[in-house]
Amino acid sequence: MKNPFKDQQTVALIIGGVLAAVITAWIFNPQSGPAGLIKGLSPSTQALLSGIMIALVLACGGLLLTLFAARYARTGALQPAHTGGLSDVIKMLFVPQRKIPDTPPNKAIENLEAMVGLVPVKREVNGLIARLQVEQKRRAQGLPTAALSLHMVFTGPPGVGKTEVARALGHIYRSLRALRVGHLVEVHRADVVAGFIGQTAPKMLAKCNEALDGILFIDEAYTLAGTPGSSGDFGREAIDTLLKFMEDNRDRIMVIVAGYPNEMRRFIDTNPGLAGRFTKTIDFPPYSADNLCEILRGMATKQHFTLPENFQSRVKPWISDRSRSEEWANAREMRSLLERAREAQAMRISADPSADLSHIEIADLMRATGRG
Repeated sequence: MKNPFKDQQTVALIIGGVLAAVITAWIFNPQSGPAGLIKGLSPSTQALLSGIMIALVLACGGLLLTLFAARYARTGALQPAHTGGLSDVIKMLFVPQRKIPDTPPNKAIENLEAMVGLVPVKREVNGLIARLQVEQKRRAQGLPTAALSLHMVFTGPPGVGKTEVARALGHIYRSLRALRVGHLVEVHRADVVAGFIGQTAPKMLAKCNEALDGILFIDEAYTLAGTPGSSGDFGREAIDTLLKFMEDNRDRIMVIVAGYPNEMRRFIDTNPGLAGRFTKTIDFPPYSADNLCEILRGMATKQHFTLPENFQSRVKPWISDRSRSEEWANAREMRSLLERAREAQAMRISADPSADLSHIEIADLMRATGRG
Protein backbone atom coordinates (compact mmCIF):
# COMPACT_ATOMS: atom_id res chain seq x y z
CA MET A 1 0.00 0.00 0.00
CA LYS A 2 1.32 3.43 -0.94
CA ASN A 3 2.31 5.61 2.01
CA PRO A 4 0.61 9.01 1.49
CA PHE A 5 3.01 10.69 3.93
CA LYS A 6 5.94 10.10 1.58
CA ASP A 7 4.43 12.79 -0.66
CA GLN A 8 5.70 16.15 0.54
CA GLN A 9 2.66 17.96 -0.83
CA THR A 10 0.31 15.69 1.15
CA VAL A 11 2.23 16.38 4.35
CA ALA A 12 2.17 20.12 3.64
CA LEU A 13 -1.60 20.08 3.10
CA ILE A 14 -2.16 18.20 6.37
CA ILE A 15 0.06 20.61 8.30
CA GLY A 16 -1.64 23.57 6.64
CA GLY A 17 -5.07 22.24 7.54
CA VAL A 18 -4.09 21.72 11.18
CA LEU A 19 -2.59 25.20 11.38
CA ALA A 20 -5.70 26.74 9.84
CA ALA A 21 -7.89 24.99 12.43
CA VAL A 22 -5.67 26.09 15.33
CA ILE A 23 -5.50 29.71 14.12
CA THR A 24 -9.28 29.81 13.58
CA ALA A 25 -9.90 28.50 17.11
CA TRP A 26 -7.51 31.10 18.54
CA ILE A 27 -9.09 33.98 16.62
CA PHE A 28 -12.55 33.23 17.93
CA ASN A 29 -11.47 32.34 21.49
CA PRO A 30 -13.24 34.93 23.73
CA GLN A 31 -10.59 34.67 26.47
CA SER A 32 -7.22 34.82 24.62
CA GLY A 33 -7.99 35.54 20.98
CA PRO A 34 -8.89 38.67 19.04
CA ALA A 35 -12.58 37.85 19.53
CA GLY A 36 -12.21 38.83 23.19
CA LEU A 37 -11.21 42.35 22.18
CA ILE A 38 -14.53 43.07 20.49
CA LYS A 39 -16.86 41.76 23.21
CA GLY A 40 -17.58 45.26 24.48
CA LEU A 41 -18.48 46.68 21.09
CA SER A 42 -21.97 47.05 19.68
CA PRO A 43 -23.57 43.96 18.09
CA SER A 44 -23.40 45.47 14.59
CA THR A 45 -19.68 46.26 14.98
CA GLN A 46 -19.02 42.78 16.36
CA ALA A 47 -20.81 41.24 13.36
CA LEU A 48 -18.79 43.38 10.93
CA LEU A 49 -15.41 42.57 12.51
CA SER A 50 -16.31 38.89 12.80
CA GLY A 51 -17.18 38.81 9.14
CA ILE A 52 -13.86 40.43 8.24
CA MET A 53 -11.93 37.87 10.32
CA ILE A 54 -13.85 34.98 8.73
CA ALA A 55 -13.14 36.37 5.26
CA LEU A 56 -9.41 36.68 6.08
CA VAL A 57 -9.27 33.10 7.37
CA LEU A 58 -11.04 31.79 4.25
CA ALA A 59 -8.78 33.87 1.97
CA CYS A 60 -5.65 32.56 3.68
CA GLY A 61 -6.93 28.99 3.43
CA GLY A 62 -7.77 29.44 -0.25
CA LEU A 63 -4.36 30.93 -0.97
CA LEU A 64 -2.70 27.99 0.78
CA LEU A 65 -4.66 25.47 -1.30
CA THR A 66 -3.89 27.44 -4.47
CA LEU A 67 -0.19 27.39 -3.62
CA PHE A 68 -0.10 23.60 -3.47
CA ALA A 69 -2.45 23.17 -6.41
CA ALA A 70 0.02 25.25 -8.42
CA ARG A 71 2.71 22.67 -7.71
CA TYR A 72 0.70 20.19 -9.76
CA ALA A 73 -1.03 22.44 -12.27
CA ARG A 74 2.21 23.88 -13.63
CA THR A 75 3.98 20.57 -14.13
CA GLY A 76 3.73 17.74 -16.63
CA ALA A 77 4.07 13.99 -16.46
CA LEU A 78 7.86 13.79 -16.43
CA GLN A 79 8.89 16.46 -13.94
CA PRO A 80 8.89 16.98 -10.18
CA ALA A 81 6.52 19.55 -8.71
CA HIS A 82 7.95 23.04 -8.78
CA THR A 83 6.68 26.55 -8.17
CA GLY A 84 8.17 29.96 -7.78
CA GLY A 85 6.30 30.48 -4.49
CA LEU A 86 3.79 33.15 -3.60
CA SER A 87 4.59 35.25 -6.67
CA ASP A 88 3.50 32.40 -8.95
CA VAL A 89 0.25 32.04 -7.00
CA ILE A 90 -0.50 35.75 -7.35
CA LYS A 91 0.15 35.50 -11.10
CA MET A 92 -2.21 32.53 -11.34
CA LEU A 93 -4.95 34.57 -9.62
CA PHE A 94 -4.64 37.73 -11.69
CA VAL A 95 -3.01 36.78 -15.01
CA PRO A 96 -5.22 35.05 -17.61
CA GLN A 97 -3.98 31.54 -18.33
CA ARG A 98 -3.39 30.21 -21.82
CA LYS A 99 -6.19 28.02 -23.10
CA ILE A 100 -4.78 24.55 -23.72
CA PRO A 101 -6.56 22.32 -26.25
CA ASP A 102 -6.61 18.75 -24.98
CA THR A 103 -5.72 16.84 -28.13
CA PRO A 104 -5.74 13.03 -27.82
CA PRO A 105 -2.31 11.46 -28.46
CA ASN A 106 -3.50 9.50 -31.49
CA LYS A 107 -4.97 12.64 -33.09
CA ALA A 108 -1.77 14.62 -32.54
CA ILE A 109 0.30 11.81 -34.06
CA GLU A 110 -2.11 11.58 -37.02
CA ASN A 111 -1.57 15.28 -37.68
CA LEU A 112 2.17 14.66 -37.84
CA GLU A 113 1.73 11.70 -40.18
CA ALA A 114 -0.47 13.84 -42.46
CA MET A 115 2.45 16.13 -43.29
CA VAL A 116 3.79 15.78 -46.81
CA GLY A 117 7.01 13.76 -47.14
CA LEU A 118 9.44 13.78 -44.19
CA VAL A 119 9.47 9.98 -43.97
CA PRO A 120 12.80 9.70 -42.09
CA VAL A 121 11.75 12.52 -39.76
CA LYS A 122 8.47 10.81 -38.92
CA ARG A 123 10.35 7.57 -38.25
CA GLU A 124 12.63 9.31 -35.76
CA VAL A 125 9.80 11.14 -34.05
CA ASN A 126 7.68 8.00 -33.74
CA GLY A 127 10.63 6.27 -32.07
CA LEU A 128 10.87 9.09 -29.53
CA ILE A 129 7.14 8.93 -28.85
CA ALA A 130 7.24 5.16 -28.36
CA ARG A 131 10.13 5.51 -25.89
CA LEU A 132 8.24 8.18 -23.95
CA GLN A 133 5.09 6.06 -23.75
CA VAL A 134 7.05 3.03 -22.52
CA GLU A 135 8.77 5.09 -19.81
CA GLN A 136 5.40 6.42 -18.66
CA LYS A 137 3.97 2.89 -18.44
CA ARG A 138 7.01 1.73 -16.46
CA ARG A 139 6.59 4.63 -14.06
CA ALA A 140 2.89 3.80 -13.63
CA GLN A 141 3.83 0.20 -12.73
CA GLY A 142 6.50 1.28 -10.25
CA LEU A 143 9.40 0.09 -12.44
CA PRO A 144 12.73 1.95 -12.71
CA THR A 145 12.78 4.61 -15.44
CA ALA A 146 15.58 6.38 -17.26
CA ALA A 147 15.80 10.15 -17.50
CA LEU A 148 14.64 11.36 -20.91
CA SER A 149 16.06 14.47 -22.52
CA LEU A 150 13.52 16.22 -24.73
CA HIS A 151 16.04 18.62 -26.29
CA MET A 152 16.86 18.14 -29.98
CA VAL A 153 18.83 19.44 -32.93
CA PHE A 154 16.98 19.84 -36.24
CA THR A 155 19.27 20.05 -39.28
CA GLY A 156 18.34 20.75 -42.86
CA PRO A 157 17.83 23.48 -45.47
CA PRO A 158 15.15 26.16 -45.01
CA GLY A 159 11.51 25.44 -45.77
CA VAL A 160 11.54 21.69 -45.03
CA GLY A 161 9.04 21.68 -42.16
CA LYS A 162 11.30 22.03 -39.12
CA THR A 163 9.05 24.58 -37.43
CA GLU A 164 5.89 22.64 -38.25
CA VAL A 165 7.31 19.41 -36.87
CA ALA A 166 8.39 21.26 -33.71
CA ARG A 167 4.85 22.61 -33.33
CA ALA A 168 3.43 19.10 -33.85
CA LEU A 169 5.81 17.75 -31.20
CA GLY A 170 4.45 20.32 -28.80
CA HIS A 171 0.91 19.03 -29.34
CA ILE A 172 2.05 15.41 -29.02
CA TYR A 173 4.07 15.94 -25.84
CA ARG A 174 1.23 17.99 -24.39
CA SER A 175 -1.23 15.15 -25.08
CA LEU A 176 1.20 12.68 -23.47
CA ARG A 177 1.59 14.98 -20.44
CA ALA A 178 5.32 15.35 -21.03
CA LEU A 179 4.78 19.12 -21.35
CA ARG A 180 2.01 20.97 -19.60
CA VAL A 181 1.24 23.48 -22.38
CA GLY A 182 3.28 22.38 -25.39
CA HIS A 183 3.21 25.80 -27.06
CA LEU A 184 5.97 26.87 -29.44
CA VAL A 185 8.07 30.03 -29.03
CA GLU A 186 10.19 30.62 -32.13
CA VAL A 187 13.19 32.94 -31.87
CA HIS A 188 16.17 34.07 -33.93
CA ARG A 189 19.44 35.62 -32.85
CA ALA A 190 18.02 39.17 -32.88
CA ASP A 191 15.34 38.12 -30.38
CA VAL A 192 17.80 36.95 -27.71
CA VAL A 193 21.08 38.81 -28.32
CA ALA A 194 21.57 42.49 -27.54
CA GLY A 195 24.30 44.87 -28.63
CA PHE A 196 25.39 46.05 -25.19
CA ILE A 197 26.81 44.46 -22.05
CA GLY A 198 24.19 43.20 -19.61
CA GLN A 199 21.25 43.23 -22.03
CA THR A 200 21.57 39.78 -23.62
CA ALA A 201 20.84 37.63 -20.55
CA PRO A 202 17.53 39.39 -19.77
CA LYS A 203 16.42 39.02 -23.41
CA MET A 204 17.21 35.30 -23.44
CA LEU A 205 15.60 34.76 -20.04
CA ALA A 206 12.43 36.51 -21.20
CA LYS A 207 12.08 34.13 -24.15
CA CYS A 208 12.93 31.10 -22.00
CA ASN A 209 10.25 32.03 -19.48
CA GLU A 210 7.78 32.59 -22.31
CA ALA A 211 8.50 29.04 -23.51
CA LEU A 212 8.29 27.46 -20.04
CA ASP A 213 6.14 24.28 -20.10
CA GLY A 214 6.48 24.30 -23.88
CA ILE A 215 9.10 24.43 -26.64
CA LEU A 216 11.74 27.08 -27.33
CA PHE A 217 12.63 26.82 -31.02
CA ILE A 218 15.86 28.65 -31.95
CA ASP A 219 16.17 28.92 -35.72
CA GLU A 220 19.64 29.39 -37.21
CA ALA A 221 20.98 28.73 -33.72
CA TYR A 222 24.57 28.54 -35.02
CA THR A 223 24.53 32.34 -35.33
CA LEU A 224 24.61 32.53 -31.51
CA ALA A 225 28.17 31.20 -31.53
CA GLY A 226 29.34 34.11 -33.67
CA THR A 227 32.21 33.99 -36.13
CA PRO A 228 35.07 31.59 -35.18
CA GLY A 229 37.92 33.54 -33.59
CA SER A 230 35.83 36.66 -33.01
CA SER A 231 35.61 38.37 -29.63
CA GLY A 232 33.09 40.71 -28.07
CA ASP A 233 30.11 38.74 -29.38
CA PHE A 234 27.22 38.57 -26.92
CA GLY A 235 25.81 35.42 -28.50
CA ARG A 236 27.92 33.31 -26.17
CA GLU A 237 26.33 35.05 -23.21
CA ALA A 238 22.98 33.98 -24.64
CA ILE A 239 24.21 30.38 -24.86
CA ASP A 240 25.41 30.40 -21.25
CA THR A 241 22.11 31.87 -20.08
CA LEU A 242 20.18 29.26 -22.05
CA LEU A 243 22.20 26.37 -20.63
CA LYS A 244 21.68 27.54 -17.06
CA PHE A 245 17.94 27.93 -17.63
CA MET A 246 17.76 24.45 -19.15
CA GLU A 247 19.50 23.04 -16.09
CA ASP A 248 17.30 24.91 -13.61
CA ASN A 249 14.12 23.94 -15.47
CA ARG A 250 15.25 20.67 -16.99
CA ASP A 251 11.79 19.06 -16.96
CA ARG A 252 9.70 22.08 -17.81
CA ILE A 253 11.10 23.16 -21.15
CA MET A 254 12.05 21.53 -24.42
CA VAL A 255 14.65 23.35 -26.52
CA ILE A 256 15.06 22.70 -30.23
CA VAL A 257 17.97 24.31 -32.08
CA ALA A 258 17.81 24.31 -35.87
CA GLY A 259 19.96 25.19 -38.86
CA TYR A 260 22.11 23.89 -41.68
CA PRO A 261 23.84 20.54 -40.90
CA ASN A 262 27.51 21.62 -41.02
CA GLU A 263 26.89 24.87 -39.16
CA MET A 264 24.91 23.09 -36.45
CA ARG A 265 27.66 20.51 -35.92
CA ARG A 266 30.15 23.32 -35.39
CA PHE A 267 27.69 25.11 -33.10
CA ILE A 268 27.25 22.08 -30.83
CA ASP A 269 31.03 21.60 -30.68
CA THR A 270 31.63 25.17 -29.48
CA ASN A 271 30.41 24.45 -25.94
CA PRO A 272 30.61 21.18 -23.95
CA GLY A 273 27.32 22.07 -22.28
CA LEU A 274 25.56 22.04 -25.64
CA ALA A 275 26.99 18.65 -26.59
CA GLY A 276 25.87 17.21 -23.25
CA ARG A 277 22.29 18.44 -23.52
CA PHE A 278 21.56 18.11 -27.23
CA THR A 279 22.16 14.42 -27.80
CA LYS A 280 19.42 13.82 -30.38
CA THR A 281 19.71 15.10 -33.96
CA ILE A 282 16.99 14.78 -36.60
CA ASP A 283 17.98 15.52 -40.19
CA PHE A 284 15.36 17.00 -42.54
CA PRO A 285 16.00 16.15 -46.21
CA PRO A 286 14.99 18.55 -49.01
CA TYR A 287 11.52 18.01 -50.47
CA SER A 288 11.26 16.18 -53.76
CA ALA A 289 9.51 17.78 -56.74
CA ASP A 290 6.50 15.51 -56.18
CA ASN A 291 6.34 16.56 -52.52
CA LEU A 292 6.49 20.22 -53.45
CA CYS A 293 3.67 19.86 -55.98
CA GLU A 294 1.57 18.18 -53.31
CA ILE A 295 2.40 21.00 -50.91
CA LEU A 296 1.41 23.57 -53.54
CA ARG A 297 -1.93 21.83 -54.05
CA GLY A 298 -2.53 21.74 -50.29
CA MET A 299 -1.78 25.44 -49.94
CA ALA A 300 -4.15 26.26 -52.79
CA THR A 301 -6.90 24.12 -51.27
CA LYS A 302 -6.60 25.88 -47.91
CA GLN A 303 -7.08 29.20 -49.71
CA HIS A 304 -10.10 27.79 -51.61
CA PHE A 305 -8.37 27.63 -54.98
CA THR A 306 -8.21 24.74 -57.43
CA LEU A 307 -5.24 23.98 -59.64
CA PRO A 308 -5.49 22.62 -63.20
CA GLU A 309 -5.08 18.93 -63.90
CA ASN A 310 -1.54 17.84 -64.70
CA PHE A 311 -0.13 21.11 -63.39
CA GLN A 312 2.76 19.03 -62.02
CA SER A 313 4.21 18.46 -65.52
CA ARG A 314 4.54 22.23 -66.00
CA VAL A 315 5.79 23.07 -62.51
CA LYS A 316 8.35 20.28 -62.00
CA PRO A 317 10.85 21.56 -64.64
CA TRP A 318 10.78 24.97 -62.93
CA ILE A 319 11.39 23.28 -59.55
CA SER A 320 14.31 21.28 -60.95
CA ASP A 321 15.99 24.41 -62.28
CA ARG A 322 15.37 26.63 -59.27
CA SER A 323 16.28 24.02 -56.64
CA ARG A 324 19.91 24.15 -57.77
CA SER A 325 20.20 27.62 -56.28
CA GLU A 326 21.70 28.00 -52.81
CA GLU A 327 18.81 30.31 -51.90
CA TRP A 328 16.19 27.63 -52.68
CA ALA A 329 13.73 27.50 -49.77
CA ASN A 330 11.63 24.40 -50.56
CA ALA A 331 8.05 24.81 -49.27
CA ARG A 332 8.47 28.58 -48.90
CA GLU A 333 9.04 28.74 -52.64
CA MET A 334 5.65 27.10 -53.16
CA ARG A 335 3.99 29.75 -51.01
CA SER A 336 5.63 32.48 -53.08
CA LEU A 337 4.68 30.71 -56.31
CA LEU A 338 1.04 30.52 -55.25
CA GLU A 339 0.99 34.23 -54.37
CA ARG A 340 2.39 35.13 -57.79
CA ALA A 341 -0.12 32.81 -59.47
CA ARG A 342 -2.95 34.57 -57.63
CA GLU A 343 -1.65 37.91 -58.87
CA ALA A 344 -1.57 36.57 -62.43
CA GLN A 345 -5.11 35.21 -61.99
CA ALA A 346 -6.31 38.58 -60.73
CA MET A 347 -4.88 40.32 -63.79
CA ARG A 348 -6.56 37.78 -66.06
CA ILE A 349 -9.92 38.05 -64.29
CA SER A 350 -9.85 41.85 -64.41
CA ALA A 351 -10.25 41.54 -68.19
CA ASP A 352 -12.84 38.73 -67.93
CA PRO A 353 -15.31 39.32 -65.06
CA SER A 354 -17.14 36.05 -65.80
CA ALA A 355 -14.06 33.91 -65.11
CA ASP A 356 -14.00 31.44 -62.20
CA LEU A 357 -12.66 33.23 -59.11
CA SER A 358 -11.47 30.04 -57.45
CA HIS A 359 -9.62 28.42 -60.35
CA ILE A 360 -5.98 29.00 -61.23
CA GLU A 361 -5.14 28.14 -64.81
CA ILE A 362 -1.92 26.85 -66.34
CA ALA A 363 -1.32 30.28 -67.85
CA ASP A 364 -1.40 31.80 -64.35
CA LEU A 365 1.17 29.31 -63.09
CA MET A 366 3.42 29.87 -66.09
CA ARG A 367 3.36 33.63 -65.58
CA ALA A 368 4.17 33.01 -61.91
CA THR A 369 7.23 30.96 -62.84
CA GLY A 370 8.37 33.53 -65.41
CA ARG A 371 7.84 31.09 -68.25
CA GLY A 372 4.47 32.32 -69.45
